[in-house]
Amino acid sequence: MERRSAAAFVGPLTFLALTTLFALPTPCGELRSVHPATSVFALSLLGSFSCICWGALQDSSSLPSITGSASLSPVVALFALSLFTGAARAAPWSADVCATPVAVGSSSGGNPFTILGEAGSTVSKVRFYRNNGQVGYLRGLVVFFSDGLQMRAGVRKDQFSDLIFGDGELVTSMTLWKIGWPGNSTVRVARIDVSTDSQTWGYGVDNTGQLSATAVDVASGVLVGFQGRAGDDLDQLAAIFLKKTSSSTVDNIVFERFGPQDGLTLVTLREGTATWNGTDYSWTFSGSETREASTTFTTGSSNSINMGTTFRAAVPFLESGISAGWTGGATESHESHSNNEANLGWSVTISLSSTNPGVSCVARVWEGRLNVGWTGIQTIVVDGRVWSYPVSGIMTRVACGKVDTDCRPLFSSSLPADNVWDGFWET
Repeated sequence: MERRSAAAFVGPLTFLALTTLFALPTPCGELRSVHPATSVFALSLLGSFSCICWGALQDSSSLPSITGSASLSPVVALFALSLFTGAARAAPWSADVCATPVAVGSSSGGNPFTILGEAGSTVSKVRFYRNNGQVGYLRGLVVFFSDGLQMRAGVRKDQFSDLIFGDGELVTSMTLWKIGWPGNSTVRVARIDVSTDSQTWGYGVDNTGQLSATAVDVASGVLVGFQGRAGDDLDQLAAIFLKKTSSSTVDNIVFERFGPQDGLTLVTLREGTATWNGTDYSWTFSGSETREASTTFTTGSSNSINMGTTFRAAVPFLESGISAGWTGGATESHESHSNNEANLGWSVTISLSSTNPGVSCVARVWEGRLNVGWTGIQTIVVDGRVWSYPVSGIMTRVACGKVDTDCRPLFSSSLPADNVWDGFWET
């Protein structure tokens, strides 16, 4: 069979990569960004492919040497596949679930940008940069998403300030300001003010007397990105919020592997002793305590999007007894956080006499705190339309087993040989 040069395959592969890249739509904006993990994976494949192409070209009997256009083939393949990595990123939020952004600023200055998280992620922090001069208009921003992704627009120069969102924190209002100059068509984004259910923050031009303000519809209050135009400054800016969801469910939850004794601690609740005083009597060793018992689901989308979400999962429970351990439970519906206190009680009665003149008892319980990763599918309903996407996170399970009481004689030598003493009562 005639050996074909690897260069013959570069053209079709390049065409396929470019076609795939530009055929895929970019929701809510023009620019596509690549997750770092995606880039590493794609570049590793890319390196392997380039080496194969290069080796095939050198080994090809139809090419005496790598010269001219043939020597550029691996470079072309490298370029095409590096572009292709942009399409490998997980899908961002669909425009169908995003509220219509309200833009403030110039419609022509700078270049268009879209900073939008992958489906399931939300903005956990945003850093704005402003001009050092007398008029501190905004120059750029960096957005940090709950899944670790970072994206930026404009320039990162001069002064900056961070807006950090806590777990479950929702935006309640936002105002964007723009600034213009008399006799000049230049318009820039001057300031942003944000109020949440737990803080108020603002940054940009301090004196708002000559600024023009626009109130933003924050919809659900869950911020998932920004879009606008930027060059050396922020020429235009709009915030992207999720619409209000009518329902949200996470199912098909699969937990990472964990050991039955992971996170277990044997806790002593109480100790007690009693001795015979010459008169036979019964002594009761009893008590009660309340301990924490809770189940919490967190996801890479931060707790704000988990508010009102139902998690369908077989949450592990703690078996009772001295040999306690985690075991699988039945699939049930859980809130993102449920806190049910564990009411622990114990009681054991022992007869004290000359044949059993003393006893020592201890009440113990196994407490468990299990942190385990999980993956699942989150489904939300917005405007009657269903949207599903993969999510992952951590489940924290705090639980207690059943109280064990262990009672033993203080004076074992005083027991007659025929006295049956098992030294253990379980309540």
